[in-house]
Amino acid sequence: MITQQTRNFITRTVLLIALAASLFFYMRYENTPVVNVYNWYSMIPKDVLDDFYKETGIRVVIDYYDNNDVLSAKLFAGNSGYDVVFPSASPYLGNQIKAGIYQKINKALIPNYSDLEPILIEQIRVVDPGNEYSVPYFWGTLGIAFNEDMIKARLPHAPLDSYALLFNPEIVKHFKDCGVTLLEESIDVYPLVLLYLGKDLKSSSIDDLITAQRHLMQIRPFIRRFSSSRIVGELMNGETCLAQAWSGDTQIAIREAKKLGKNLRYIIPKEGTTLWIDSMVIPKDAPNPLNAHTFINFMLRPDIVARVSLFTLLATATEKSHKYLPQDFKDDESVFPNPEVMKKLQLDQDQDLEYERERNRMWTNFRLNRHESY
Repeated sequence: MITQQTRNFITRTVLLIALAASLFFYMRYENTPVVNVYNWYSMIPKDVLDDFYKETGIRVVIDYYDNNDVLSAKLFAGNSGYDVVFPSASPYLGNQIKAGIYQKINKALIPNYSDLEPILIEQIRVVDPGNEYSVPYFWGTLGIAFNEDMIKARLPHAPLDSYALLFNPEIVKHFKDCGVTLLEESIDVYPLVLLYLGKDLKSSSIDDLITAQRHLMQIRPFIRRFSSSRIVGELMNGETCLAQAWSGDTQIAIREAKKLGKNLRYIIPKEGTTLWIDSMVIPKDAPNPLNAHTFINFMLRPDIVARVSLFTLLATATEKSHKYLPQDFKDDESVFPNPEVMKKLQLDQDQDLEYERERNRMWTNFRLNRHESY
C-alpha cells in the first residue's frame, strides 16, 4: 500500500523532472540562432529542415498557410516576425513589392542563385522587374485534370490535348453528368478563356473581357462546382471527372489514383497556359535577415531541391537539381514541360483596379448564372 507521503514524494519528483526537462530544452535553444519561415502546407520535408539545422546550427521555426490572402494580411499588418515567406508571383508578389514590404535580396550571400533556370528568372520580371526582391522556387502550370476513362466513355474522340475539352460548349456538355469544375478565382479562368479564343491572355481590354464573359456563359450550364483546395479529393472520389487544376495538386491525385486503379491525367493544353511561380522573399522587417539568406541558399542547393521536388511532386527552379531526380520523374512533361511547351507558358500580368473590379463583377455574375446584356 502506498502512503499519502509516498504519493506526495512521487508527485514532487515527477514535477521536478518535468521542470528540469523544460529548463534543459529552454537552455538548449535559448541562444540558438533561428530563421522564422512561413510557407504553404506540406511543401518542405521535415528531414530537410533537420539537415539545415545540423549543417548551419540555425533552427527553423516554421508556420503554415493555405492561401495567399492569409499571407498578405499578415505581411501588410507589419511586424509579422517572419524571415522568409513564399508568395505566389501574380498578382500577390507584384503588389507586395510595389507596397515596399520586402527587402532586396543580397545575391552575394546566395551563391546558389546562379543555378536558377534562366526562363524563370525572365518570367518573374513581370512582377519583379529587376530581379531584386524575389528568388523563384516552386513553379508549375495551370491546366486540365480529368479521369480519362470517364471522359472517353462519354466522348471517345474528345480533344484531350486542348482547352476545347473544357471551354467548347459542344464538347463540355457531354461531361455534365460526371462533374465539371472550374477554379474559384476569376484570375485563374478569364486569361485562359481569352487564350482559347485566340486572344492575349494578358489583355487589359474591357472589350476582350466582355468577349470572354459571353463565351463563359455558354458553358455555365455544364459547370457543377467551383473548387480549388478540394480538387484532389473530388477527382479521387469521382465527384468530378473534368477540372481546371494546378499541376502540383493533380500530381498528388494521379499518384494516389494509381494505387486504386484509377486513370487520372493532367495536361498542359496545346494552346499554352498560365505559369505559376512561388518565390522566396524576405520581409523588410525580418528579425534575422542573415539567417534568411543562409536558408534561401540552402534551399537552392541542387541535392536539397531534388528532395523537395520528390516530396511535393513539383518542379523547382534550380537547374542542376535534375541530376538527382529519377529518370521517370524527369521525363514527366506534366511536371517538366519540354522546351517548346515552355515557350507557351506565361505568367499572369497585374491589371489595373478598374479592370480587376469589372472582372470580379463579371465573375460573380457567372458563378451565380446571372446573365447581363453587353
